[in-house]
Amino acid sequence: MKRLVLIAALCAAMAPQPGWAAEKARAARVECYSQSAIEAEQAIRFLTDVMVVSSTCQDTVYAEFRLRNRDPILAYQKAMIAHFHGAPAFDRWNTVIANQASSKHAGQPSQLVCQQSADRSRLNAAQRRPRRASAAIPPSPAADSSAMNK
Repeated sequence: MKRLVLIAALCAAMAPQPGWAAEKARAARVECYSQSAIEAEQAIRFLTDVMVVSSTCQDTVYAEFRLRNRDPILAYQKAMIAHFHGAPAFDRWNTVIANQASSKHAGQPSQLVCQQSADRSRLNAAQRRPRRASAAIPPSPAADSSAMNK
């Protein structure tokens, strides 16, 4: 149920705004998520969370993770660029989720954020290079709970 609400919110947010040219309106319209777009979104959100925590904690987990998983990450980015019908829309969406990820930790001391994220960071640091793109980044906890709601 939560996934449906999220998808509906994303579709509504990406709907064309008055004053846009007809061609831009058609290009900006977001279709329902395909399975690959759902997986890619979860991966990008996970990667963004790792980036925010790594930056807050001033460690190298994010950089190491990106290097180790370069190809799957690029595949996920390409899938989302295709879903959003271009890099500009993807970049706007990616900025929004980065801001959301950092606002989850707003007002918390850095030490607390780092302590809460230590287990997840260790998991990322220990993860070996995946054999397929979907193995690169584990599904988010929200994805697990929404799958149970179906």
